[in-house]
Amino acid sequence: MTAKRSILFCAMFASLLQADKHPFTVGETLKYDLKVNVIKAGHAKLQVIGEEIVDENQTYHIKYTVKSNRYVDRLFYVRDQVDSWLDKKGLFTHRLIKNIREGSYRYKLEAKMNYIDSTLTSEDEVFQIDSEIRDPFSLFYYLRSIPLKVGQKLSFKTFDNGQFVDFHIIVHRKENVRVPAGRFRCLVIEPYRKGKTLFKQKGDMRIWLTDDERRLPVKIETKATFGSMTMLLKKISR
Repeated sequence: MTAKRSILFCAMFASLLQADKHPFTVGETLKYDLKVNVIKAGHAKLQVIGEEIVDENQTYHIKYTVKSNRYVDRLFYVRDQVDSWLDKKGLFTHRLIKNIREGSYRYKLEAKMNYIDSTLTSEDEVFQIDSEIRDPFSLFYYLRSIPLKVGQKLSFKTFDNGQFVDFHIIVHRKENVRVPAGRFRCLVIEPYRKGKTLFKQKGDMRIWLTDDERRLPVKIETKATFGSMTMLLKKISR
């Protein structure tokens, strides 16, 4: 076994030592109101679709969708869908499909990770990997499943636009937040990379996770050149 594969194997083994129980179950659906600045712009949804086998690996199928409302459609049509298949224990990504439609912008990506061969395949290209890959949307579920405390910093690796990105997480503070689903005590978390944020090329992002055993992402805010985009939890269903 090569040194690179040994490192990857050890990382995967460490993930498998995490508790099998996660604070979410198949069927969980988180529905959000979407605002751009103060304007109601549409709706977003995070779903645990089911348990599926990907290359003999047990995974959770996660789906994220965003849809602008009919008023915003006239100015800036948005129909985004991201499907991610997460390792059932370690919650790292085995497969990722993105279909982004925002105004005139179109972007599609499909990637599959093979941790036995230490490879990632996307658009007929094969990349070498030496660690677990966590896509931005699987990040929510991973953060919900690990202990977090104020001041804590974490590092991860993701893949997007044909390249790998090392990014970081910092837990800033605790605060109370009111959203359509209710009032929650939350941990305020920021994902970032040097000079850029994880989800956008400009601006900052904040994630509010409930400071309880559920770790619900009740608020997600992204600051961009045109202002801010905010997702506010509206409904939880199982």
